[in-house]
Amino acid sequence: MRKLLLHLLTTLLLFGASEEKSIQILAASVDRNGSVLRASGDVVVYYGTSILQADRARYDSNGSILELFGRVEVMEGFEFASLSDYVRLDLKSEKSNFSDIFMADLQSSLWMRGTEADRQKERVTLAKAFVSSCDVVCPDWHLEFSSLDYNTTTKWINLWNPVLYMKETPLLYFPYLGFSTDRERRSGLLRPLFGISSRDGFFYTQPIYFAPDPQWDLEIDPQVRAARGEGVYATFRFVDTPHSRGKITTGYFMDKQSFVEEYNLRNSSHYGVQANYESPRLFVSPKSGNHDGLYVDITYLKDPDYKNLQAFSTSELANSSQVQSRINYYFNTPDHYVGVYGKYFIDTALASNKDTVQSIPVIQLHSYQNKLMGWDALHYSADYRISSFFTAAGKHMQLQELNAPLIFYTDFFDGYLNLSVSENLYYSYIGYQNLPADTPGGYYTFFRNYHKIDLYTDLARRLGERFHTLQVRLTYNRPSFSNEKGYIDPSISVLRSPNENMVLSAINYLYDESGREFLYYRLSQPVLYEKSDHKYGDIEHEFRIKFLKNYELYSDLFYSYYLGSLSSATSHIKYGKPGYDIMLTHFYKVVKGERSSDFFSVSGSFQSESGNDWFAKISYDNLDRKIRRWETGVHFFRHCWDLNLGIKDEKRPILTSAGAQSIDNLVFYFQINLVPLGGFEQRFEQEF
Repeated sequence: MRKLLLHLLTTLLLFGASEEKSIQILAASVDRNGSVLRASGDVVVYYGTSILQADRARYDSNGSILELFGRVEVMEGFEFASLSDYVRLDLKSEKSNFSDIFMADLQSSLWMRGTEADRQKERVTLAKAFVSSCDVVCPDWHLEFSSLDYNTTTKWINLWNPVLYMKETPLLYFPYLGFSTDRERRSGLLRPLFGISSRDGFFYTQPIYFAPDPQWDLEIDPQVRAARGEGVYATFRFVDTPHSRGKITTGYFMDKQSFVEEYNLRNSSHYGVQANYESPRLFVSPKSGNHDGLYVDITYLKDPDYKNLQAFSTSELANSSQVQSRINYYFNTPDHYVGVYGKYFIDTALASNKDTVQSIPVIQLHSYQNKLMGWDALHYSADYRISSFFTAAGKHMQLQELNAPLIFYTDFFDGYLNLSVSENLYYSYIGYQNLPADTPGGYYTFFRNYHKIDLYTDLARRLGERFHTLQVRLTYNRPSFSNEKGYIDPSISVLRSPNENMVLSAINYLYDESGREFLYYRLSQPVLYEKSDHKYGDIEHEFRIKFLKNYELYSDLFYSYYLGSLSSATSHIKYGKPGYDIMLTHFYKVVKGERSSDFFSVSGSFQSESGNDWFAKISYDNLDRKIRRWETGVHFFRHCWDLNLGIKDEKRPILTSAGAQSIDNLVFYFQINLVPLGGFEQRFEQEF
């Protein structure tokens, strides 16, 4: 709509420009009497970049007055077209007038009709108009307003008494709407967000936007939840370079005492702060062949409700009581890599996080695989990492690790058979400070090496119109030696040698005549040689076949010889073609002889001939014998509007006096979009 109004305003302003422009008038019949020229029959007027057509025209060169009569058309390139019964243009002063105007944006199909449009100096007015992008005769929707005025100096449009209609039914009314035609950001009120929740009652958020500078802005979001309380959130966004950006969000919400008591909440107030920053090019220019980058994601919060109270979609909900903050910086060259990392953890389910282990900083130095002394067959790489761990209670641990594999490559039978042999050296050292007095040692060292032999072949062959690839691999790992001294804290892990084992695997791909994969098959069998109650590890069988053009069958199965049954299984069958998509998935896992997971999920979508999308999905837990999650809805599409309706069950974490819990949240939502104006969305929630 803004683009169409801009065309109207540009058209009115164009003919009031003070600079001289040439005017050309072509017609079937042209009469001139002194300074007055009259034209009739297929009149075409060229003025500046505009083309005007009419049944009749009158032009007074002394007063620079151009009048057009009959079916008047104004064309601005191939984007806009305007129709009017009468147009009067004062080409010398700053006055112009259109009556019974019709205007269309040929790209977006948006059109507007009004009774009269006038310009007086810097002020432009439009009376009794309405806008739509639907059928002109009987539009599905239209926006009607009593008047519009525009100030060319401030570049601001005022709409008075706008009403949104669906067919002939009024849906929304505002006494006033205002917006800027300037492409620069402008401070003001943003679209409000509101809804109804059985738990929180009616909720309303009114974002307030401040944009005083092109490089930063501030959004303040006060909110009211009738049954719960009030709060406010604020987000500061900024860009400091053309390739980096960041934002800082903070907020505070206070619950009513009655709400705290009813739901047994641990906290009556919820607050926090979040900081995000990313720059894929901090200090180094890509022209140098090197790269660096910084990523910051920091969150401090009192409990999960700090995030849930600012969320307006399921993806924004806190899905755990544990929160992780990260800071990562890397510097990368073709041969080397340097990384500095930090992680900080908050578990809101704990009364105190003084014993939570934090990891700040971690420094990594890595040398990529390279030839040793220029010999093609012998390669090396090295990785050094130093990690600092601490707790708020005062415990401090520092882990240093060095990992240096040495690899020999060769091949046989003209490359049909490949061999790699590696020695994998690893050393780690841990130093401790402020450990409890009963700790059996103040340091830890670990040194080990293991051998790895990898024998493999990668073959390809055409089978008629089809194409087949086969990779067969044998990998053998054998510990060489290890030396371990001191005390290792349970919160720290080191890279121990794999137990002696051999893994046999084969991977097959079969492609049809069009190059599309229709069969995939992988088989992997570990053979165990030590520290195991059985000789063979779980055999893995992965299979995927695409058949009858639209069907796909997939399974990834692990069979345990020790249990004599499946230990894990993931499988699905899928049918998909344009307009249809349905999939049944099953996941199954056994841990220590007991089923730990066993659930089914079904999802599907259907597109009707009219273009509407119907969708549904549901998950069923076979252990608890109940439905875990479901959602269904429909998306209606028309050329000038679309509507998304849905209902779903989602889980939301909360923190009560008894600890971290979750509640089921039934949500009904709808979103309507009026092309090309945009739209609004609404959520209604039922929690239990």
